[in-house]
Amino acid sequence: MMDLNVNEKKKCCADCKTTKTPLWRGGPAGPKTLCNACGIRYRKRRACSRKREEQRWKMLGEEEQAAVCLMALSSGFVFA
Repeated sequence: MMDLNVNEKKKCCADCKTTKTPLWRGGPAGPKTLCNACGIRYRKRRACSRKREEQRWKMLGEEEQAAVCLMALSSGFVFA
């Protein structure tokens, strides 16, 4: 009888390369690719960058926002 664990590839974190973690989290490479600590850091960085983007958008005036929307629509980047 063949041991199945021998053929099984050991999972490691895509960021820090650890193999032991209480929970595997999703990251930029897909679901369950980051260890718990790296997954928390990744999510926190992503949330901060979203907040910065929202702050930049709020700083734009009404005309600038309209111009950005018009450019996005005309380039096919956004569908109405």
